[in-house]
Amino acid sequence: MSGPKVVRIVTREEILAQCEGHLARVDAAMREWLRIGRRNDCVLEAEIAQAEARVARLRGLLKADRFMDLQKQAPQEIAFLDQDMQARLAKVADAAAKARTVSRRQSEAAAALLAALRKKGADLPADLEAGLKRAADGQPDAQALSRGFALLGGEATPDTAARRALAQSLKDGAKAPTLAAWIAAQPTLTSDPVLERFEGRFAELALLSGPEGADALERRLDAALAPGAATRRSLLLDSLDLDLTAALLAARQTETLAQELRLTLAELILVDTPAAQALTARAERPGADAGPLLSEAQTALAKAREALAAQARRAAVLQSLAGLGYEVGEGLATAWVDQGRVVLRKAAQPDYGVEISGDPAGARMQMRVVAFGDEAGAADPRRDQDAETQWCGDVATLQSTLAAAGGGLVIERALAVGATPVKRVGASAGALSRAAREGPTQQTRSRS
Repeated sequence: MSGPKVVRIVTREEILAQCEGHLARVDAAMREWLRIGRRNDCVLEAEIAQAEARVARLRGLLKADRFMDLQKQAPQEIAFLDQDMQARLAKVADAAAKARTVSRRQSEAAAALLAALRKKGADLPADLEAGLKRAADGQPDAQALSRGFALLGGEATPDTAARRALAQSLKDGAKAPTLAAWIAAQPTLTSDPVLERFEGRFAELALLSGPEGADALERRLDAALAPGAATRRSLLLDSLDLDLTAALLAARQTETLAQELRLTLAELILVDTPAAQALTARAERPGADAGPLLSEAQTALAKAREALAAQARRAAVLQSLAGLGYEVGEGLATAWVDQGRVVLRKAAQPDYGVEISGDPAGARMQMRVVAFGDEAGAADPRRDQDAETQWCGDVATLQSTLAAAGGGLVIERALAVGATPVKRVGASAGALSRAAREGPTQQTRSRS
């Protein structure tokens, strides 16, 4: 099958660029994992060392030319870091929700204690009353609660039979009620499961969008739990539930887009630094929408990678053909871009050459043997078949050369020798430019 053929080219440069992009994404995911973990105090130094060791092993895969392993394991590491941090944040949110529940119950208890003291006409010191008011408004004041409870207990047990009964119970080993027990015994304004569910979701929202993101919704919860809203409480809580659900979904989506934008920009900066820096600056502006920025970053990344890959494919093919004795020069690379095709003459067979056409950016190109001379001139089928047969050996050598360099050439479609007449081109088409005869082109980029 040595006639015209369609081939797909993959170069070592292209594979290395893809692998370096994977590593850049892993590094970005690692930085975010570390930032969030330290901000929420939910990662240990030993765990950080383990994560860094995993990333170092991935870099070792690139040095060992284990490209397939790297391309498989890098996304797995990114997914693991994301899932691991989600699990850690879930624990942080749960602890925060419990703390919020305790704080809310203390606020309710402070309000109830203050009301009880006033109802009994207790002589409240000004500082104690102010402390209980602060506690009722959500500013914990354990000392004020203890003092108020002690005062309430003193008012509640005058010199009567009740005091003697209390003294006898203490003598018999019964425990006196504590402040914590008294707070726990106070009725909440709504059922615990409902309250706990709201607190848990508020805690998650605060982690995703900051404390200010949940402030307005929290105030709505406080208003719904106020004694004066008892008749409308169910309606208020249902409305809050819907809005809180929508806010959480939006915050999760925003964080997902922001994370993907960070990873994409980490790749983009390797191939188009100015574009990456411009998009990063826009992403850091207050109120920036990650969705459109992500689309721009992905488009810029695809274009930059496509351009670099096309350049690497052109260089790899032309350099390999130069090694096979074809007349190749720097001018051919430019002509390929400008005209979409090049014709290379083989020095050992001046009457024949090879035509390469197609855009290397798409990885696919067409190759066929051509004969130089007048298109209207008589063809020599036997010599044409010999030229196509020799081209078969050149293609096999080209495959081996690209494979040895870490790339590859895959023949996707080919016709048999003699299946179609050999294309005849004018003599001028064989060179295209003087530079085409000045020597083999050299790759402009190399990697260790």
